[in-house]
Order: sequence, then structure tokens, then C-alpha cells
Amino acid sequence: MMPAAGAAPLRLALAALATVGPAGGCVADHERPAASVDSQAGLPAWDGRAREVFDDNIEPAAVGFSLDGPSPRSDPFLRERAQTADVVARVRVNTVTVDSIGEQSTYHLGIQVGYPPLATPRAPDRTFELHIRPQSRAFGVAKAIDARLRGLTFIAFIRRFAGEAGEPEIHWHLSPDTAEVATAVKEAVVLGELSAP
Repeated sequence: MMPAAGAAPLRLALAALATVGPAGGCVADHERPAASVDSQAGLPAWDGRAREVFDDNIEPAAVGFSLDGPSPRSDPFLRERAQTADVVARVRVNTVTVDSIGEQSTYHLGIQVGYPPLATPRAPDRTFELHIRPQSRAFGVAKAIDARLRGLTFIAFIRRFAGEAGEPEIHWHLSPDTAEVATAVKEAVVLGELSAP
């Protein structure tokens, strides 16, 4: 039992705590702004360097346009792609569709993600639809090959970004499906894991 003299300071401390609240001076829940539920929360904007890294492009060597492509290790963005993509894996193009409005065409590639991935995926999706618009870097390749893209395999780097319409947007890069690219990707992933805090 506490003596009466020691109880008074304790009562004062408890009374002060009750007025301040259980969080010791934090804003009460009803005064906090409501957190909005946003499907884009935490997604980066697709601008600046992100547009170079995830450039919506198909490397010409990946479709046989250039047999003497540069070494994957000389690609200044390969390491960053491998370390920041939501999905890094071999993919197969299952469908190719084209929407045309006047003389403007948009290609849609339905791709299937292969297993095992080359890096631990940050997105559970196993299929994606990649859009190739007239302003996309891959448009020339898509126009030249068209439906022959169906059945081709690539090593894909896919990442979600905050979209202007309030929904996440997918941006990507497709590299040749070769042992050399796969090895360079795996090395980049391991380097990223070793340098992580």
C-alpha cells in the first residue's frame, strides 16, 4: 500500500496523462487526416531516369535484327533494371493484337512469365499486357515484325509506376533470351543483395 503523501503526485501524473492522451502528446485519431486508399501508393513516377531504365523497348538483337549486339555487361541500365524491376524473368509472347485508329496503331503483347524467375518477384502476376504505342521506342520493331512476335521469348524487366489515370501503369524492357543476358542479370541481382543494408 502506498502512503497518502506519495499518492498525490501519482494522481497528478495520471491526471496529466489522461488529458494529454495515451500517446503522450500525439494527435488524437479523430484529428488525423484520413489515409486515402490508393492503388498507386508507394509507386514511383515514370519520369526522368525511370523512362530510360524502363523504356518500353525491345532490343533489336532480341528479335534477330542485330547478331552482334553489345554485351549485356556494357548496358548502362541492366544492373538498375535487374535490381529495381518488380519482375525479372524469361517471358513468352502468347498474343499480339493491334488496335488501329486512323493511321495510328497500338500493339498489345500478352506475355506469360516463365519459371523460375531470375530475381525474386515483387509482384505476383504471371501474365502481363505490354502496350506499344506509336511513341514507344519498340514501335519500329513491333511494326516490322507484327504478329511474328507471337511465340518469341525474351528476358523481361517489368515495373509498375504511378499512372496519370489513377491506376498503376506497367513499363518494361525486353532483352534477348540468352545465357549471357541471364548471367549478367543474376550477377546484378546478387550485387544488389550484397549491397542492401
